[in-house]
Amino acid sequence: MKRFVVLMMATLALTACQRDVPASNAEAEEIEKQKLQPAEEGASIIDWVDFIQFEGKHYTAVSTAIVSDKNGIGKKAGEVDFKVADNINSTNYKVKNGDAAFWEKGTALYEVKKLADFLAVKDEQEVNGYRLYLAEEAEEDFPHHFKEVVLDRVKAVEFYTGEQTPELLNRITKGELEEFKELLTEDVEPKAQSANRPDPELYRMIFYTDEPFAHAFHLYNEDGQWLWYPWDEESLSDDIEKFVQP
Repeated sequence: MKRFVVLMMATLALTACQRDVPASNAEAEEIEKQKLQPAEEGASIIDWVDFIQFEGKHYTAVSTAIVSDKNGIGKKAGEVDFKVADNINSTNYKVKNGDAAFWEKGTALYEVKKLADFLAVKDEQEVNGYRLYLAEEAEEDFPHHFKEVVLDRVKAVEFYTGEQTPELLNRITKGELEEFKELLTEDVEPKAQSANRPDPELYRMIFYTDEPFAHAFHLYNEDGQWLWYPWDEESLSDDIEKFVQP
């Protein structure tokens, strides 16, 4: 998925909040005016947040949650009408229903069973095959951070390779799971690191509970130092490796 360099940060902050629907009789003309213009005309290049605007609600992609089971996906709710990235560069553009930052026109939007505040889009780069989008008004109450996960309710943990086309490496339950939980809460002194820290190996941990969604967090191996970000950066024991790479 392409990301864009921000050239006008001050105006972009204002843009994110502009979600009024343009008057219907001027909509086509307004879009044409705000489409990408030649670089010599001073066109802005905007780093769009991964969003969907649908039926008057603004949804943003959730990186800390996935659907627990593909059977949890409900009926088709609608489709994307307009892809904003690559087509709009005006910081005055007003997002309208059917807009999506990165999904092409015609992309199907799905309801999520038992999760009224979510939409889902098929995405092969996501664990279990769907990317979740959470309605803005539900953001504050959603458990985005590990400190909000009730470990006693975690029934299984899966480990995957990084973001692109995730591959399942291991799944732990029962005794292994209890040992792993203890390692996550253990206070570990970080190892001495070189001045030039290498690019880390990236993994994903998926925590399954009895909820229709599973919690997702990144795990890193940086030159032999295992670490993650439950809030701030925390180091992990070398014993983590036997669960990630059995």
